[in-house]
Amino acid sequence: MIQLAVNYSRPAAALSRAGRIAFDRFKCPAWPDVVAESLAIGPSYVHYPILVGGARPVIDKETGADPDWGRIESMARDTGVPYINIHLAPTNADHPEAVDADGDPDAVRRFTDYFIDCVGRVVSRFGPARVILENNSDDWGQSLTIGILPGVIAEVVAATGCGFLLDISHARLAAERLGWDARDYTEALPVGRISELHVTGVQRFDESWIRPLREAGIPEAQYREFIGHRIDHLPLTDDCWEFYEWSIGRIRSGAWSEPWAVAYECGGVSPLWEALTDADVLAEQVPRLLAALR
Repeated sequence: MIQLAVNYSRPAAALSRAGRIAFDRFKCPAWPDVVAESLAIGPSYVHYPILVGGARPVIDKETGADPDWGRIESMARDTGVPYINIHLAPTNADHPEAVDADGDPDAVRRFTDYFIDCVGRVVSRFGPARVILENNSDDWGQSLTIGILPGVIAEVVAATGCGFLLDISHARLAAERLGWDARDYTEALPVGRISELHVTGVQRFDESWIRPLREAGIPEAQYREFIGHRIDHLPLTDDCWEFYEWSIGRIRSGAWSEPWAVAYECGGVSPLWEALTDADVLAEQVPRLLAALR
């Protein structure tokens, strides 16, 4: 049975305690205090901030240093979930010489080999069965185009033997950047290797989202890069629901492999995401997400 996970947030925790929403486990950032808080309520697991394919082969996004593998192993044991997720997330700033080089076969080959080496470093530590590679989004034009090519991602997964973490919102945003149909783009990803799936709403970050942040006193510097762009981690809209239900249908049909979990990534525990987390939205959307899986 596919499990439904929900981003840990105080509103989600309160709804769960009150019995207003039901799901299988919380999804937490790799913050020990948050993990402990969520485990006190129910089953949880950790989503790690490990980036591969940048200027350095493997880094912890939050510290900018090499990952603390011992800490990561400890959190995996504490939650009983062995998967170690990593993000293929090279940026234009990481590789300025390769900006818009996706039409150069030599550059694509060179970077594909580099990404295979980066992922291989993590696979060599944990084994291919434990490592799952997540596809990146457009990141408002900051992502290296080669890193979001579906054929490149598929070759990296095949060459390293790792699993694939399909983020369908990232896929939709990457498809927009490349000028692809979103469904065609997603089908070109390694959907036969899916180990986990993420879903969230994609919406334009306009005044309706800026207003609650101002009211909460969140400095504009923390969200300036979002303004005017379509971003994820927001509530699902009609087109998001349609894409989610299509994706679950592809899994049910056997066209895609079945993930161990689907994670709803709306809301969170940082001050910014706390200000944007609406309990009423969670109370409406979580049951609908679960119904599609049962």
